[in-house]
Amino acid sequence: MTVSRGVGTVIAAIAGILLIVVTVVILVAVLTPNSDPSSLISKAIELRNSKTPIERANLITSIDDEVASLGNSDVSEQWDRMLSCLSEVCPDEAFLDLILVTTAAFETEIPNSATIINAIATVKYWGNSENMLDFSRAMSNADKQIEESDNRAAKKVWDQILECENTCEDKNNLYFALIRALTQ
Repeated sequence: MTVSRGVGTVIAAIAGILLIVVTVVILVAVLTPNSDPSSLISKAIELRNSKTPIERANLITSIDDEVASLGNSDVSEQWDRMLSCLSEVCPDEAFLDLILVTTAAFETEIPNSATIINAIATVKYWGNSENMLDFSRAMSNADKQIEESDNRAAKKVWDQILECENTCEDKNNLYFALIRALTQ
């Protein structure tokens, strides 16, 4: 009788351990943000390029949900600042700032994050004599990172950006195309 009592105790202990493990796995799954920062960046670019009111409304709602899901205060603050201009037309700088803050906050989760940060610094500082050193470093680093990558789409857009020399009408579209190519 002692043998069966010992087996029952072992089985109960194993069942208890399994219950605890399953509970921990469920809690981790529920509490872990299910949003992807790269998806937020893609949606921000889509929002910038959106044409219809319903498309804009759907993207704004989706981005707001993703920002809340990410749970990062810096990204939330940047999104809140951007909301004030979304009723009209936000300048490209607002979209770049949201992408920059998101990329900086989730560097390890976003592919090519350092290159994205350098590309945004390049566009922000190009032609600004006060930030010549920052511009030069960002541009040099972006150029090296893009050239060393296997991303042909990014290389093609980067070459167009360099050819444009920050003067062509399409320059901002090129930077957003570069960011999209780098996050995919």
